Amino acid sequence: MARAITHKQAMFSTAGGRVRGGSSRRRVQTVGRAPRRPRGPAPIVIIVALIALVVACWVFGRGCGTSQQAVENDRLKTYTLDTNKLVEQSANTAQSFSNLANGVGSIPKNDADRQLTEIVNECKSLEAGAAAVKVPAKGTSVQPLLKFGLNKRSQGTAGYQKGITTLLTGTGADTAAAAQSIQAGLRDLVVSDETLLAFKSSLETKLRAAKADTPVADPGRFVASLDSASTASVNAYVASIAKKLPGAAASTSTAAAANPSQAMTAYLKSKGTDTSSVTYEVVSSSSSDPGWKIDAATESGGGKTYFLLHQVNGSWTVVDSGSAITAAQLKAGAAPADLKPVG
Repeated sequence: MARAITHKQAMFSTAGGRVRGGSSRRRVQTVGRAPRRPRGPAPIVIIVALIALVVACWVFGRGCGTSQQAVENDRLKTYTLDTNKLVEQSANTAQSFSNLANGVGSIPKNDADRQLTEIVNECKSLEAGAAAVKVPAKGTSVQPLLKFGLNKRSQGTAGYQKGITTLLTGTGADTAAAAQSIQAGLRDLVVSDETLLAFKSSLETKLRAAKADTPVADPGRFVASLDSASTASVNAYVASIAKKLPGAAASTSTAAAANPSQAMTAYLKSKGTDTSSVTYEVVSSSSSDPGWKIDAATESGGGKTYFLLHQVNGSWTVVDSGSAITAAQLKAGAAPADLKPVG
């Protein structure tokens, strides 16, 4: 008898059934290679990038530094050009002052005072100009020299003017006060001359360090040398001016005579010297101008006095005298250059 087939159990489970046994379970796999997980840059790449960054910072930083140096150097050049204008004007003023000082005894008092006032005002204007100059970082160490030097020129010319005004308008009793003011002014001017030369030298050193070829102006000189401000030189200078003043002829007329011996004798007598035993000798004469000479008078006791003599309109005049005739006295007396100091 044939076995009947029943449909109580499905041949294949389609729902809820669990297949027992691991070997019977299939895994679903993707077709092709599975995608990799994203990875960061390799360590070597990071290191190279950091090195490149450091190098770039160094290069650009150095470039910025070099650029800043160039800017500072340009500012130093501009400062030099600005101060050159002041220094050149001051040098011109120095020349004007020298010309006036050498001939101040030969011009009217009002003219001398007017010209000196102009010189003082010019010095003050230049001093104010120096204070207004824009100073770069590389010029801060030299600027004080410029300001101090120009300040001393203002003070020196003012002091000199005070003394000359006293001398030209005062009496013999004012000569000492005039000499004191003139000497103080000249000493200030000597300081100014040396200070501005130091400024020039220091600024040139700065420019060389900056590899700049900008020239620095020469400040000139108000006073030829330190000796010109010495007591002996100033006294001789004041005496030479005083002898040219109106009214001075009355006090020195005894020093003018037909020949040098008579001029020296009259001069010594005016000083209270006994000339009965005095002897005279010629020391030197100018070959370029026979109207100038240096003679000496020797007293019985051995003391010797030298005389700078000048012949004017046939009369000999004692220009200066002393135990020596110095270069300053010769210059102050306007003697020819071929007469040399003695004593």
